[in-house]
Amino acid sequence: METFNSSAFISFLSAEFLKYRNEQNGLSMSKYMKDRFLFYGIKAEDRKRIQKVWVSQLPKDLSFEQRWEILMELWEKDQREYQYVAIDWLNSWKKEWIHPEDIKQLRWLIENKTWWDSVDAIASNYLGKFAKKFPEMVKEFVEDWRNESNFWINRSCLIFQLKYKKEVDFELLKSLIVQFQPNKEFFIQKAIGWSLRQYSKFAPDEVRDFVKEIKLSGLAYREATKYI
Repeated sequence: METFNSSAFISFLSAEFLKYRNEQNGLSMSKYMKDRFLFYGIKAEDRKRIQKVWVSQLPKDLSFEQRWEILMELWEKDQREYQYVAIDWLNSWKKEWIHPEDIKQLRWLIENKTWWDSVDAIASNYLGKFAKKFPEMVKEFVEDWRNESNFWINRSCLIFQLKYKKEVDFELLKSLIVQFQPNKEFFIQKAIGWSLRQYSKFAPDEVRDFVKEIKLSGLAYREATKYI
């Protein structure tokens, strides 16, 4: 039986990315991201066109282990464009591919090469879909993640319901906000406000009452009350 080689699938991306790299754009993109990552400097529309062709070439019967092997290898690459491909592909996975063991890998992705662009794209999309498919696992992973010292893991708890519309578990969200309200980290305060702002589109009175009840202030308050 032929050994699976994830690098063989990524070689196409690497070859195409090299054709479209732009050093000046790469420096600008890197600067925008606080010089945390290297960039080829590829325009988003070119990257998405390349990755669309790449995804179409992937086998349709990849196993759980093979999918994650490809994703992890993309994540280990130096240039940020590879992580963007990984995120877009992950978020496009069909429901049947969402697996209980994904939670371990999702945590790894959030904790590695971390910044708002990757965390928000994963937490508000795939993590949210994961929680919808396996509601019995929500309590366990949220209880674990909410007590971590890594604020990106904490932020993920606050925003995984962003696309739930009326189906937000508001009691859970409120308990998280009460816990993190004293945390002055910008990305935590922003997440508190963002989560409330989104839910206020569907339950403005509930959000308004809660904001008053906990005396929300500052950035979180401004974000939360934007639509109410």
